[in-house]
Amino acid sequence: NSMNSMNSMNSMNMNMNMNMELPAHALPALPTPTSASKNGESSPLVKFRISSPSEGPMPPAFSLKSPVSASRKHSTTFTTSFVQTPSGPVLTPGGDHDRSSIAHNRSTMILLSPSRTIADSLTALAASTAQNLEQVWDEVGYNPEERASQLSDLLRQFRNLCDEKISEERGVAETFRAEIFNVQQELQQTGKALKRLVDPQLLRETTTGQSLTDQLAMIEQTLEGLREDAALARQDLTECRHYLMESYDALGFQLEDEWKDIDSDWTEERREAFHVKVAQVKQQVSTRIDAVFALVQDCLHFFQELSIDADESPLDRRIAGTLVLSKDDTYMLTSKIQTDTCVGIGPTVLEDLTERVTELSAERMRRKSKLQEMGTEIGTLWEKLGISEDEQRQFTQTIQGLGMDTIVKGEEELERLNQIKGDMLGKLLADSRERIADLWEDTNTPPDQQKSFAPYTDDQESFELLDSHDEYIKVLECRLEQMQPILRILARRAEILAERMEYEELQHNSERLQQRGAALTKQLMREEKMAKRIKRELPKLSSMLEDKLVEWKKEHGESFQYGGEVYLEVMEQQEVEWKNYKENETKAKLVRKQEERAMAENRYGTTKSNKGSSNKALPGKKRVGKAKAPFA
Repeated sequence: NSMNSMNSMNSMNMNMNMNMELPAHALPALPTPTSASKNGESSPLVKFRISSPSEGPMPPAFSLKSPVSASRKHSTTFTTSFVQTPSGPVLTPGGDHDRSSIAHNRSTMILLSPSRTIADSLTALAASTAQNLEQVWDEVGYNPEERASQLSDLLRQFRNLCDEKISEERGVAETFRAEIFNVQQELQQTGKALKRLVDPQLLRETTTGQSLTDQLAMIEQTLEGLREDAALARQDLTECRHYLMESYDALGFQLEDEWKDIDSDWTEERREAFHVKVAQVKQQVSTRIDAVFALVQDCLHFFQELSIDADESPLDRRIAGTLVLSKDDTYMLTSKIQTDTCVGIGPTVLEDLTERVTELSAERMRRKSKLQEMGTEIGTLWEKLGISEDEQRQFTQTIQGLGMDTIVKGEEELERLNQIKGDMLGKLLADSRERIADLWEDTNTPPDQQKSFAPYTDDQESFELLDSHDEYIKVLECRLEQMQPILRILARRAEILAERMEYEELQHNSERLQQRGAALTKQLMREEKMAKRIKRELPKLSSMLEDKLVEWKKEHGESFQYGGEVYLEVMEQQEVEWKNYKENETKAKLVRKQEERAMAENRYGTTKSNKGSSNKALPGKKRVGKAKAPFA
């Protein structure tokens, strides 16, 4: 009966109120149920009062944002849509809830409270939904139990939707709290790194009387001023650390942990310390580069001089590719890190390059010595074999540097010359013996020593015999070379001795004084110079010669001989003869004086009674006898 009456009421008036009775078990856990039990009924009924819908436009959805979302780079935006229900808009003119004046008061719109908005909206929504469902259910023919089941499902879904919305909004709040926590951590760390004081109020977990949006905005505003300074400081420290790590890696060192930390301190003092460290490392890198540069240049010079192929050794390959020409036409290192084509500036590069330079220098000396020996031997053979200057010049023009090709060409020339030497063996032996004879004479070699060289009389021609002659010639030439200083002193001393005897003879020749004018002056000056030389040089030369002769005997184990005589003995004999000469000369002078006195006395007949008178010799020539001068 109630359903029939309700259908008839729906057909007459859509805005009327209606009562529905459903079993209580069909609507479990409803938010605000009104239950009533009938006497004698086992299942109570739940009554709902549904109001009719109202006409009106659907308002748009609205979005709520954080106040700092427009200015903050990391701000969070939260959007909440308010569904316009048939009961009216969510926004209403301030102080007036008449919907007819909404269009004229948009500038003074205010947000209604959530409880009023939900209550009004749900009432209108429930009425509209119930009306439409009744029409559909009547058309389908649902019975009350089916209709109760449908309503239960609808209300359960609505409750779930409400729970989801509450959970979503709580998530928004948690997001705000998480964002606030993050910016608080950033603010605390940034302030600590910059050594700036931070308001403790901004670091509290909760703030009484302040929304999460306002709290986030205040922290963001404070943090914004620190971020720029922090960014500049961190960028500076990052660049410094990058250079230090790169340089230490190139040098083969381990960077200390102190210089790896760029997050705990962003102050000017810390940045200045990094700059000082960078300057020190730059100087260290520059010193290492200069040392590597110099060693690499030495190696490249040896490569060129010795004609060394750099591809034969990995180290040589790296050395050859280390230097590259820069834009300003100067050479520079291709890399500070060791690669297949660059030595870099690592911890062992100086040791490796120094060792390689030593090896190349030793190889250069070895090759140079070998080429010098070959050159001396080739030159000797050229002279001995009479090789023409054109042939010598042609060979010389084909060799250059200290490369192995030069050594090979030298060996080939020696082989050719030795072949010619074999064809001229007899003539070469004769020339060598002639040379030996000359050296014997020059070195004053005594006959017994000459006979000690047995190959000189060997008639069996062979390369060994010729080589023995060549070796003996070298010994004699070396001996002659060693004798040269003594021979030079000996020759000069002999000149002074001869000059001494000449001076003595001049002193006995009185006729030289009969010259007149310039001739007499010139003669007297010459004699004066001779006397000075003899007095100054002869003792000095004699002393030097004696020292040399004593030294020769110590070094060679034999006395120095000249003209077949031991020259020390010759010098002693010369000194004895000179003393004897001077003594005889003194005696001769005394005898002459006595004779002259006797002659004067006999000529003028002096007597004892004339003791007080002076006896003067008559002018005239005096005949002076000459003493025999010894061989000097």
